[in-house]
Amino acid sequence: MINKYYVEKFNASDDYFNVTELYVNQSEFVKNGELIISIESSKADIDIEVNKEGYLYYNIIKGQKINVGELFYIISDEKIPNWEIEFKNAIETTSIDLELLISNKAKILIEANGINPLDLNKKNIKEIDVINYLNDLKRKKFEDFGKKYLIKNKSNITPVIIIGGGGGAKMVIDALKTSTKYQVVGILDDKLEIGYNLMDINVVGCLNDIKSLLEIGINNFILAFGVLTQRNARYDLYLKLKQMGCVFPNVIHPKAIVEESVVMGEGNVILAMANVGSCVKMGNLNYINNNALISHDCELHENIHLAPASVLASSIIIESNVLIGMNTTLYYGITIGYGSTILNGLIINNSVSKNVIQKINN
Repeated sequence: MINKYYVEKFNASDDYFNVTELYVNQSEFVKNGELIISIESSKADIDIEVNKEGYLYYNIIKGQKINVGELFYIISDEKIPNWEIEFKNAIETTSIDLELLISNKAKILIEANGINPLDLNKKNIKEIDVINYLNDLKRKKFEDFGKKYLIKNKSNITPVIIIGGGGGAKMVIDALKTSTKYQVVGILDDKLEIGYNLMDINVVGCLNDIKSLLEIGINNFILAFGVLTQRNARYDLYLKLKQMGCVFPNVIHPKAIVEESVVMGEGNVILAMANVGSCVKMGNLNYINNNALISHDCELHENIHLAPASVLASSIIIESNVLIGMNTTLYYGITIGYGSTILNGLIINNSVSKNVIQKINN
């Protein structure tokens, strides 16, 4: 890859500069932050440092006058055998830039995103101009996305995508129906056809489409699958998507009770009539189902599913990847170990070890 750098308008009064020193030889490898050239304006000397490592090429000499907007130097990831020709071609293909004033930071963004500078409709292009232009493109792409799937995003409300098109998705849709902060705009599911409608929300793609959604500015996702039998896969996907830049909001049904002293991470879903008591600490990606009760001072780690009507007394620790079944009651102060499953309708009075399937009362 070849990166081109242009002479910036370093101050308001100067349209050209004199080259006073060259510190690096032609085709020499340079590192980020390395000083390569000094130039002189009518007011001050200016040192030019590179912001990318690679092989440096330039077509200037000491004492030469260079004009604002001219091609200054190029940095290539690999050595260029016929660099003079490459440099000549670079100048010829950027004649449009000689009529514009484009800062180097703006130029980097323009080249990285394949933008025609004329599309910005400005003579003096700065970095913020390119950022604003890219944001406008994202908004337009999102509008096109909405037209395709008959989705209209409400003003000043964050759009979210649900991953998984089953029963969990239905409950999340209901939980966010009256939200003034988030709006469900689509569902991703590898098994359902695009266009399938679930409670007035369309399936808009599969997991492979997440990158495309991120590119148009949709980065909030809710994992609504795997709380019963695919908890490990659910958590692995969460970590992978985090690396891609996905964001996971907490979903709290308006009829749930969550005390102000509760501290929680991200990606938690708390459904209707659930009650989360004082000073509870909750990590990420937990799914608290209808009518579940968590008493004060409990500590829930990550990716835990409390099934409907499960009851936790106070000061309980539940480690990650645990399922607590329906109508199951846990005695205060105990610990449920990592990866364990407590089946429906049990009374658990003692701590449970890791990776246990608890089938009887203890």
